[in-house]
Amino acid sequence: MSIGKKAGKGFVRILQRNMLEKVMGLTTIVVLARELTPYDFGLVSITEVLLYLISVFGTTGLSEYLLAYRKDDVRETFRAAFWFNIVITIVVLGVFLLAVPFWATFQNEPRIKNISFIVGGIFVFSQLAVIPKAWLSRNLMFDKQVRIQTPFVILIPLCKLVAVFGGLGVYSLIVPTLLLTPIQTWIFYRATKLNPGTHLYTERWKEIYHFTKHLIGSGLLRRLADHGDKFILSKFLGLSMLGIYNIAMQMAELFTTQLIMVSNNILSSVLPKYINDKDKFYDHYISFLKTFSFILLPFLGIMLLAAKPIILLMYGPQWEAAVLPMQILIVYSALRTVTSSFSIVMNSFHMNKQSFKVNLLFTPVHLIGSAIGAYYGGIVGVALSLVIVRAVFYNWRIKLTMDAVEKPNAQWYKDLYPYFLSITIVVSALLVAARYMQDKMENFFPLALIALTAIIVLLVYNIMVKLIFPRELKDISRFLGITYPGMQRPFNKIYGVHQQ
Repeated sequence: MSIGKKAGKGFVRILQRNMLEKVMGLTTIVVLARELTPYDFGLVSITEVLLYLISVFGTTGLSEYLLAYRKDDVRETFRAAFWFNIVITIVVLGVFLLAVPFWATFQNEPRIKNISFIVGGIFVFSQLAVIPKAWLSRNLMFDKQVRIQTPFVILIPLCKLVAVFGGLGVYSLIVPTLLLTPIQTWIFYRATKLNPGTHLYTERWKEIYHFTKHLIGSGLLRRLADHGDKFILSKFLGLSMLGIYNIAMQMAELFTTQLIMVSNNILSSVLPKYINDKDKFYDHYISFLKTFSFILLPFLGIMLLAAKPIILLMYGPQWEAAVLPMQILIVYSALRTVTSSFSIVMNSFHMNKQSFKVNLLFTPVHLIGSAIGAYYGGIVGVALSLVIVRAVFYNWRIKLTMDAVEKPNAQWYKDLYPYFLSITIVVSALLVAARYMQDKMENFFPLALIALTAIIVLLVYNIMVKLIFPRELKDISRFLGITYPGMQRPFNKIYGVHQQ
């Protein structure tokens, strides 16, 4: 089987698993959100922020290093990475636990101490799983990866429901994960048959660090940016508002997070194989983004238009404050979707220093913007700041990506504008229509309104693309033929595409 077909098959398998994970997770959150308070969600979130910031010093870059490694001594490299990972994980956990009492005092919440031990345990076993997961991805063994993870995708959410009705309260969000993650990690090692041995290969650690040092810097800056706004929001507005903001972000990324994880998993395994042919590299990269955008953008449009009925249906009226931030953050989610593979391109060409420079400037600008937004506009201000600042810096990312593949910057926009233009027209028209029909729409049952919105958006969007941009459909069909032939024929039949 060709690399393209393996990648396509892997994408579908991992996507199926992630969609199952999203459905199970979403169903669980709907129940938990009615049993717990926004403060509970904010409490767990602010505890995790500390761990995320500390862990970046030791955990960033290992998987990227193993996937991009091109020499012949692969197994020895994995063994070296295993022991490097063990040592770093222990150090990170120790620093985290030492910092926890100060963090709990700073946040004025003693329960952070107990939650930190649970979160720290989850971190350790998740980090240990990095090595076997990288092995499976490098060898394009995505089916095996999915088979291992799927049972836990079902079990962990179900156990959370049992825990919350068993009276564990806020701990029901994390205890089931702590109990089941070690089992999953153990199964990963059995499946890959990775035997690290007793030799530590310390002479190889410098090589690993040399590759990851800029990734560590970029990772730290990214995590400061990703979680710094949560810290700022919690101090300005309190943990309850942070809980609402988290729900808004989760809903805004309902589709994108899982799809980005899948796509980055596949692309980081596939794209480095084409670094000696930049035309082919770009062809695979942009064809994937076109297909990704065509599928995902209409769903984001539906989420934006139906944000209020979605929030009311799933979480209840006590979470209505999440509606407007969710709509704003969906714009951010759309931008993030098409630029998320930036680091993979940089890693493929060993241009980690360039991505570090972007993050070095972006992070302070983003945090200052978040502080200003929180002070003047609350959670809506933070969401607006995120969209504005990221939109500027995403354009810088696009330029560096195109420089890496030696293509003109305008080519990227030319290749993807049909999808963004189509969904922008559809969403704008429906927002205007909704203003004039607001009184009638209030009488709709939320589920009926969501379904009606979805039908209209999907129908109008697909008709627009078919009539105005038929060539794009041919490009998507060609990409499906290379990566997942089983989907090409039904796609061609639905859209009337005739391949020569």
